[in-house]
Amino acid sequence: MKKQTQEQDWWSADDQPSGGLLQDLTKVSVPRYLAVVVPLTVVFLLGFLLEYRAEVGAERARFLTQESSIIERAVRRIQREAEIASGDLFFVRDLVAGALDADDPSQLAALERSLLALVRHRAGYFQVRLIGATGQEIIRVEDLSGTARVAPASELQNKGDRPYFRDTMGLRVGEAFVSPMELNIERGVVEEPRRSVVRLATPIDDEAGRRHGIVVLNARGERFLRAFELNADRAGVQRMIVDPEGYWLQHRPEVEWGFMLEHGRSFQRTFPDVWERMTEGQPGPIESSDGLFFFETVSQRPSAARADTHVRGFWILISLVPRALLDDIAVRTATRLLVIAMPLLFTLLLVGWLLAAALERRRAAHEALQRLERVRSKLMTAALDGIVVMNEKGIVLEFNPMAQRIFGYTPGEVQGMLVADLIIPPTHREAHRVGLEHYLATGEGPIIDKHIDELTAMRKGGAEFPVELTVCPMMIAGKQLFFGFLRDLTP
Repeated sequence: MKKQTQEQDWWSADDQPSGGLLQDLTKVSVPRYLAVVVPLTVVFLLGFLLEYRAEVGAERARFLTQESSIIERAVRRIQREAEIASGDLFFVRDLVAGALDADDPSQLAALERSLLALVRHRAGYFQVRLIGATGQEIIRVEDLSGTARVAPASELQNKGDRPYFRDTMGLRVGEAFVSPMELNIERGVVEEPRRSVVRLATPIDDEAGRRHGIVVLNARGERFLRAFELNADRAGVQRMIVDPEGYWLQHRPEVEWGFMLEHGRSFQRTFPDVWERMTEGQPGPIESSDGLFFFETVSQRPSAARADTHVRGFWILISLVPRALLDDIAVRTATRLLVIAMPLLFTLLLVGWLLAAALERRRAAHEALQRLERVRSKLMTAALDGIVVMNEKGIVLEFNPMAQRIFGYTPGEVQGMLVADLIIPPTHREAHRVGLEHYLATGEGPIIDKHIDELTAMRKGGAEFPVELTVCPMMIAGKQLFFGFLRDLTP
């Protein structure tokens, strides 16, 4: 009965001799090293770049969260201040209306005392005025350097040419006017020391519907400006407020109020590209060569207005993270990552060198095996004796050309077959099997490593003939092999 099985190449070996690791490292060629280390380095650098971008992006996201929160709080505070001021305006209007309707001089004196108390205890206002229909001030209560007073008649002025007076006179009862923020002007010039002001005004009519005039509250601009936390962060972020024309209302003192002072400086002129993108409605943040700009527009309109409030203009709250600060963050992030990356890169280069040495070692071993295989093939082909190689199961692994001529088999006929079925006469096969098992168990055998002068063998057709035989056992790559050398003794 034929037994067939799939076997590995018996000639292969798991290990080859080596001169040692250090010797292998010195044999690594530069091209082979580069072929190994360049892809590893590219992957490493790509990972470094991705981590760097992720950390810089996280730092920018932190700025976005921080500044958005600060701006949002400022918007709520400004709207709250506007709501309080609107309520105070209509409270004063009701006081003034009651005094005028009474048509009693003592009521006007009481009104002056009430307004004086308002200015004294409401630090957000520095003037409260009643202006007649012709523009002439009737009552002016003001705070001068921390002292509240009622202005004497000799100091009362005519405000008929002022825009806020004309605009308010054109409103209906119950409506209110809120002016843009500007520096306070007295007798045609900017007041010194400078005071920013937002004017809130509303008209007053008598019972017959005739226009008495208007009530005006001069609110300190600081009550709105201080809502934006200029110094809340020490990281170098610049925070500022600009008006609709791009002039600074709050920033550095030397650049503020450019539309009223001679220097004429403005955000719009300093950052023209950013201003254009802001006014085109592009949502923030906006990045330019100057840095990263976060911004939001806010109106002075009360969040819960009691009247139809006419607001002139709006403000833009801006946070600028300067380019120098962004670059500093990038440099610090890169430096910190490099401190971590350099040892890793050195390790990577060393691992690449070891890997290249291993590949070189493997290549050399493969070439040695190829040379050995060529030698084996030539020896098997040139041998004058028949050579049959079998494994511990008795299966044919090699059947050289001379053995093929002696026994009459082709290579395809012997592949995977038992040696006993091919060349041993049936009467000797049991002895062959027992002898093989005995050798595998004890390491001894009657014909192992001995020259047998004459032994009976069998050709393909079954014909028996005498042969000269030598059997040599050998362990190769952990496999027990048997080499049989045969010579035909047929006369």
